Amino acid sequence: MRYDTTLKELFQAPPIRLLELIAGAQPIELLTVEYPAVKMRRPDLVFRLPNGEMRHIELQSGNDHAMDWRMLEYYPLLYRQFGGEPVQQVLYVGPGRVRMKGEIRHRNLAFRYEVIDIRQYDAEPLLNSDSPADNLLALLCRNGTDRKAVRRIISRLGKLPEKERIDRLTQLLILSGLRKAESLIIEEAEPMSLQINLMENDVIREFVLKHGREREERGARFGHAKMLRLQLEQRFGKLPKWALKLIDGADVETLEDWGLKLLDAERLEDVLSKPARRESGRRSLSAIKKRNGNKKRNGAK
Repeated sequence: MRYDTTLKELFQAPPIRLLELIAGAQPIELLTVEYPAVKMRRPDLVFRLPNGEMRHIELQSGNDHAMDWRMLEYYPLLYRQFGGEPVQQVLYVGPGRVRMKGEIRHRNLAFRYEVIDIRQYDAEPLLNSDSPADNLLALLCRNGTDRKAVRRIISRLGKLPEKERIDRLTQLLILSGLRKAESLIIEEAEPMSLQINLMENDVIREFVLKHGREREERGARFGHAKMLRLQLEQRFGKLPKWALKLIDGADVETLEDWGLKLLDAERLEDVLSKPARRESGRRSLSAIKKRNGNKKRNGAK
């Protein structure tokens, strides 16, 4: 839901460059459309092109099995209100593959619309746009999560007035979840903290704190993995590929368990087996620390 809200906010002051890529021309008029009924029907975006053609675009962050019927529902409403045939398109911005068919084929009904994956557009034209909405949506396009592209987006945000800067960064962080790029955004946005206090914004603070925890966990895992490799090589010689793969994929607790096993193991296979925490009578260092920490928080002696 938060993706849909953010996307609709961006399209209220429409990303002109993106719409030009989709429609082949820039809109000359945005049409206000709202249909009161038992449930409110409000298309995401309806606009007219210089040649008089009417475009209707719906935004989707996920595959909706009911999308075909929603688009069909809008078609006669738009036709009756504006007296012309709407060209209908669904702009898909989700993380997975598009699975919406874009058509209905029944014996007595044939209906179709176009489904567009935003990743078919390269990020470059949107990065060059003067529209902040275009700049943000570039993240979702092809090559949009390249570090250089993200830096350009962040640089554009840095030139905005403070309030808008914070609002746009919040939108960018929300959209980044569609491409699993939250950590990259936080890393590139850190210099911006010199200009504004990022922690004053609830949404940004949540992302920053989460990123900090993940970075600490990655650092701890890297340190434990490196130490275990050195110890194993000292004891058993050069490690085979299967052992390196296991170590690279293990979490901190498992690495600690293997470090304990190394104390009395005679073979490499004896170390890189089931974690010691699953064996009776032995606990990992992480489990012990966690238990002691819980005792302290609960006031236990």
